[in-house]
Order: sequence, then C-alpha cells, then structure tokens
Amino acid sequence: MAKKKSSDDSTVNEPIASYTSSSQLNADVIWQLFKETDAKFKETDKKFQETDRKFQETERMFKESDKKMERIFQELGGIGKSNGEVAEDYFFSALACSLKVGKMRFDYISRNEYRKKKMIESEYDIILWNDHKVIVVEVKYNFKVEQVRKFYKEQLKKFKSLYPQHKHFKVYGAIAGMTFAKDVVKTAREYGFYILTQKNEQLSILNDNDFEPTEIR
Repeated sequence: MAKKKSSDDSTVNEPIASYTSSSQLNADVIWQLFKETDAKFKETDKKFQETDRKFQETERMFKESDKKMERIFQELGGIGKSNGEVAEDYFFSALACSLKVGKMRFDYISRNEYRKKKMIESEYDIILWNDHKVIVVEVKYNFKVEQVRKFYKEQLKKFKSLYPQHKHFKVYGAIAGMTFAKDVVKTAREYGFYILTQKNEQLSILNDNDFEPTEIR
C-alpha cells in the first residue's frame, strides 16, 4: 500500500529573488563607493602634484637666486684682483716681447713663481735672466711705499737662497705699476730699482737715461 505524504514536510523554499536583489544593491553601493574613493584619490594626487610642482618651481627660483648672488659676490670680490691681473698681464706681455729692461737684455722670462727651501719661502711675479744676470720684477696695480720695502727685504734678499743655480749671478730689482703712491718712485730709486709703468699704451721706464741699477747682495 502507498504511503501518504506527511503534512509536516520540513522542506523550506529559499527567498531567491529577495537575496538576488539585495546582493545587486550591495554591489551597486560598493561600486559607487569605489568610484567616489577613486575620485578622491585622483583629486588628492592632483593636489600633491600641484604642490610638488610649486615646490620644484620654488626650488628653481632659489637656485637661480643663489646663482645670481654668487655672480654678484664674485664680481664684487674680484674687482681688486682683476686690476692686479690686468697689470701683471700687461707687464709680462711687454717684457716677454722685448726681453729687455733698460740697457739689459735677457734670454728667458718666467712668471708667478713660488719657491720654498726649508724655512725660507717667497713668491716672484716676473723673473728675467741670461747666463750671468737676473732681474726680478714686482708688479702692483697701484704701488705703495711699504710694498717697495717688502719687495727688497722679503723677496730679493731671499732670492739666491731659493735659486741656488743663480747664486753666482748678478741680481737686480724692478718695480712695475700702473700708478704709484706718493714717495714710491723716490724710495725705489734709493733701492736702485728699475721703475716700469705704462705710458700711451707703451712700456715706459721712469729712471734717468744714465741710471745704473744696484746689485742685490
């Protein structure tokens, strides 16, 4: 005999349509949140990029200002140095062309020499020499009396000690300047130096025609 289907069947029908609709709603909400978040990230990134651009522009302006200030400081600090270099360039070029000071002729010329031997040291602007004679030239744009005295005491008097190859040579001194302070010419003559300057764009000697330089001993 066939059995009757029980009236208390526990089978439950799931609300499929309800869950499907709710899942779709949640997905839409999440997608919308993602879009809003992405938009905020893009806006934030744009602001960061704009801030970075401003920082880079500010940094560029600072670097440009630093370069301008550096050029200004170099120009201001180099005024005196440039005058000295102009004077030294002029006298070296003139003497290199003639290899002559007054009545003395030379075979060689050198510039900007630094010498040190044990505790003795000195610098020399221009040196001219031949096989038995040397003349040392000190160059200043504007010569002062104390510089003439220093040239004699601290440079010429040390010369043979620093250049032993010239110890048997006759050594003489000369000063060269574009301008001279008061009493410089007089002091240089007392030391027996040649006095060189520029006149009408030519190298000129201020000593008398019969001038005889004093040998440095």
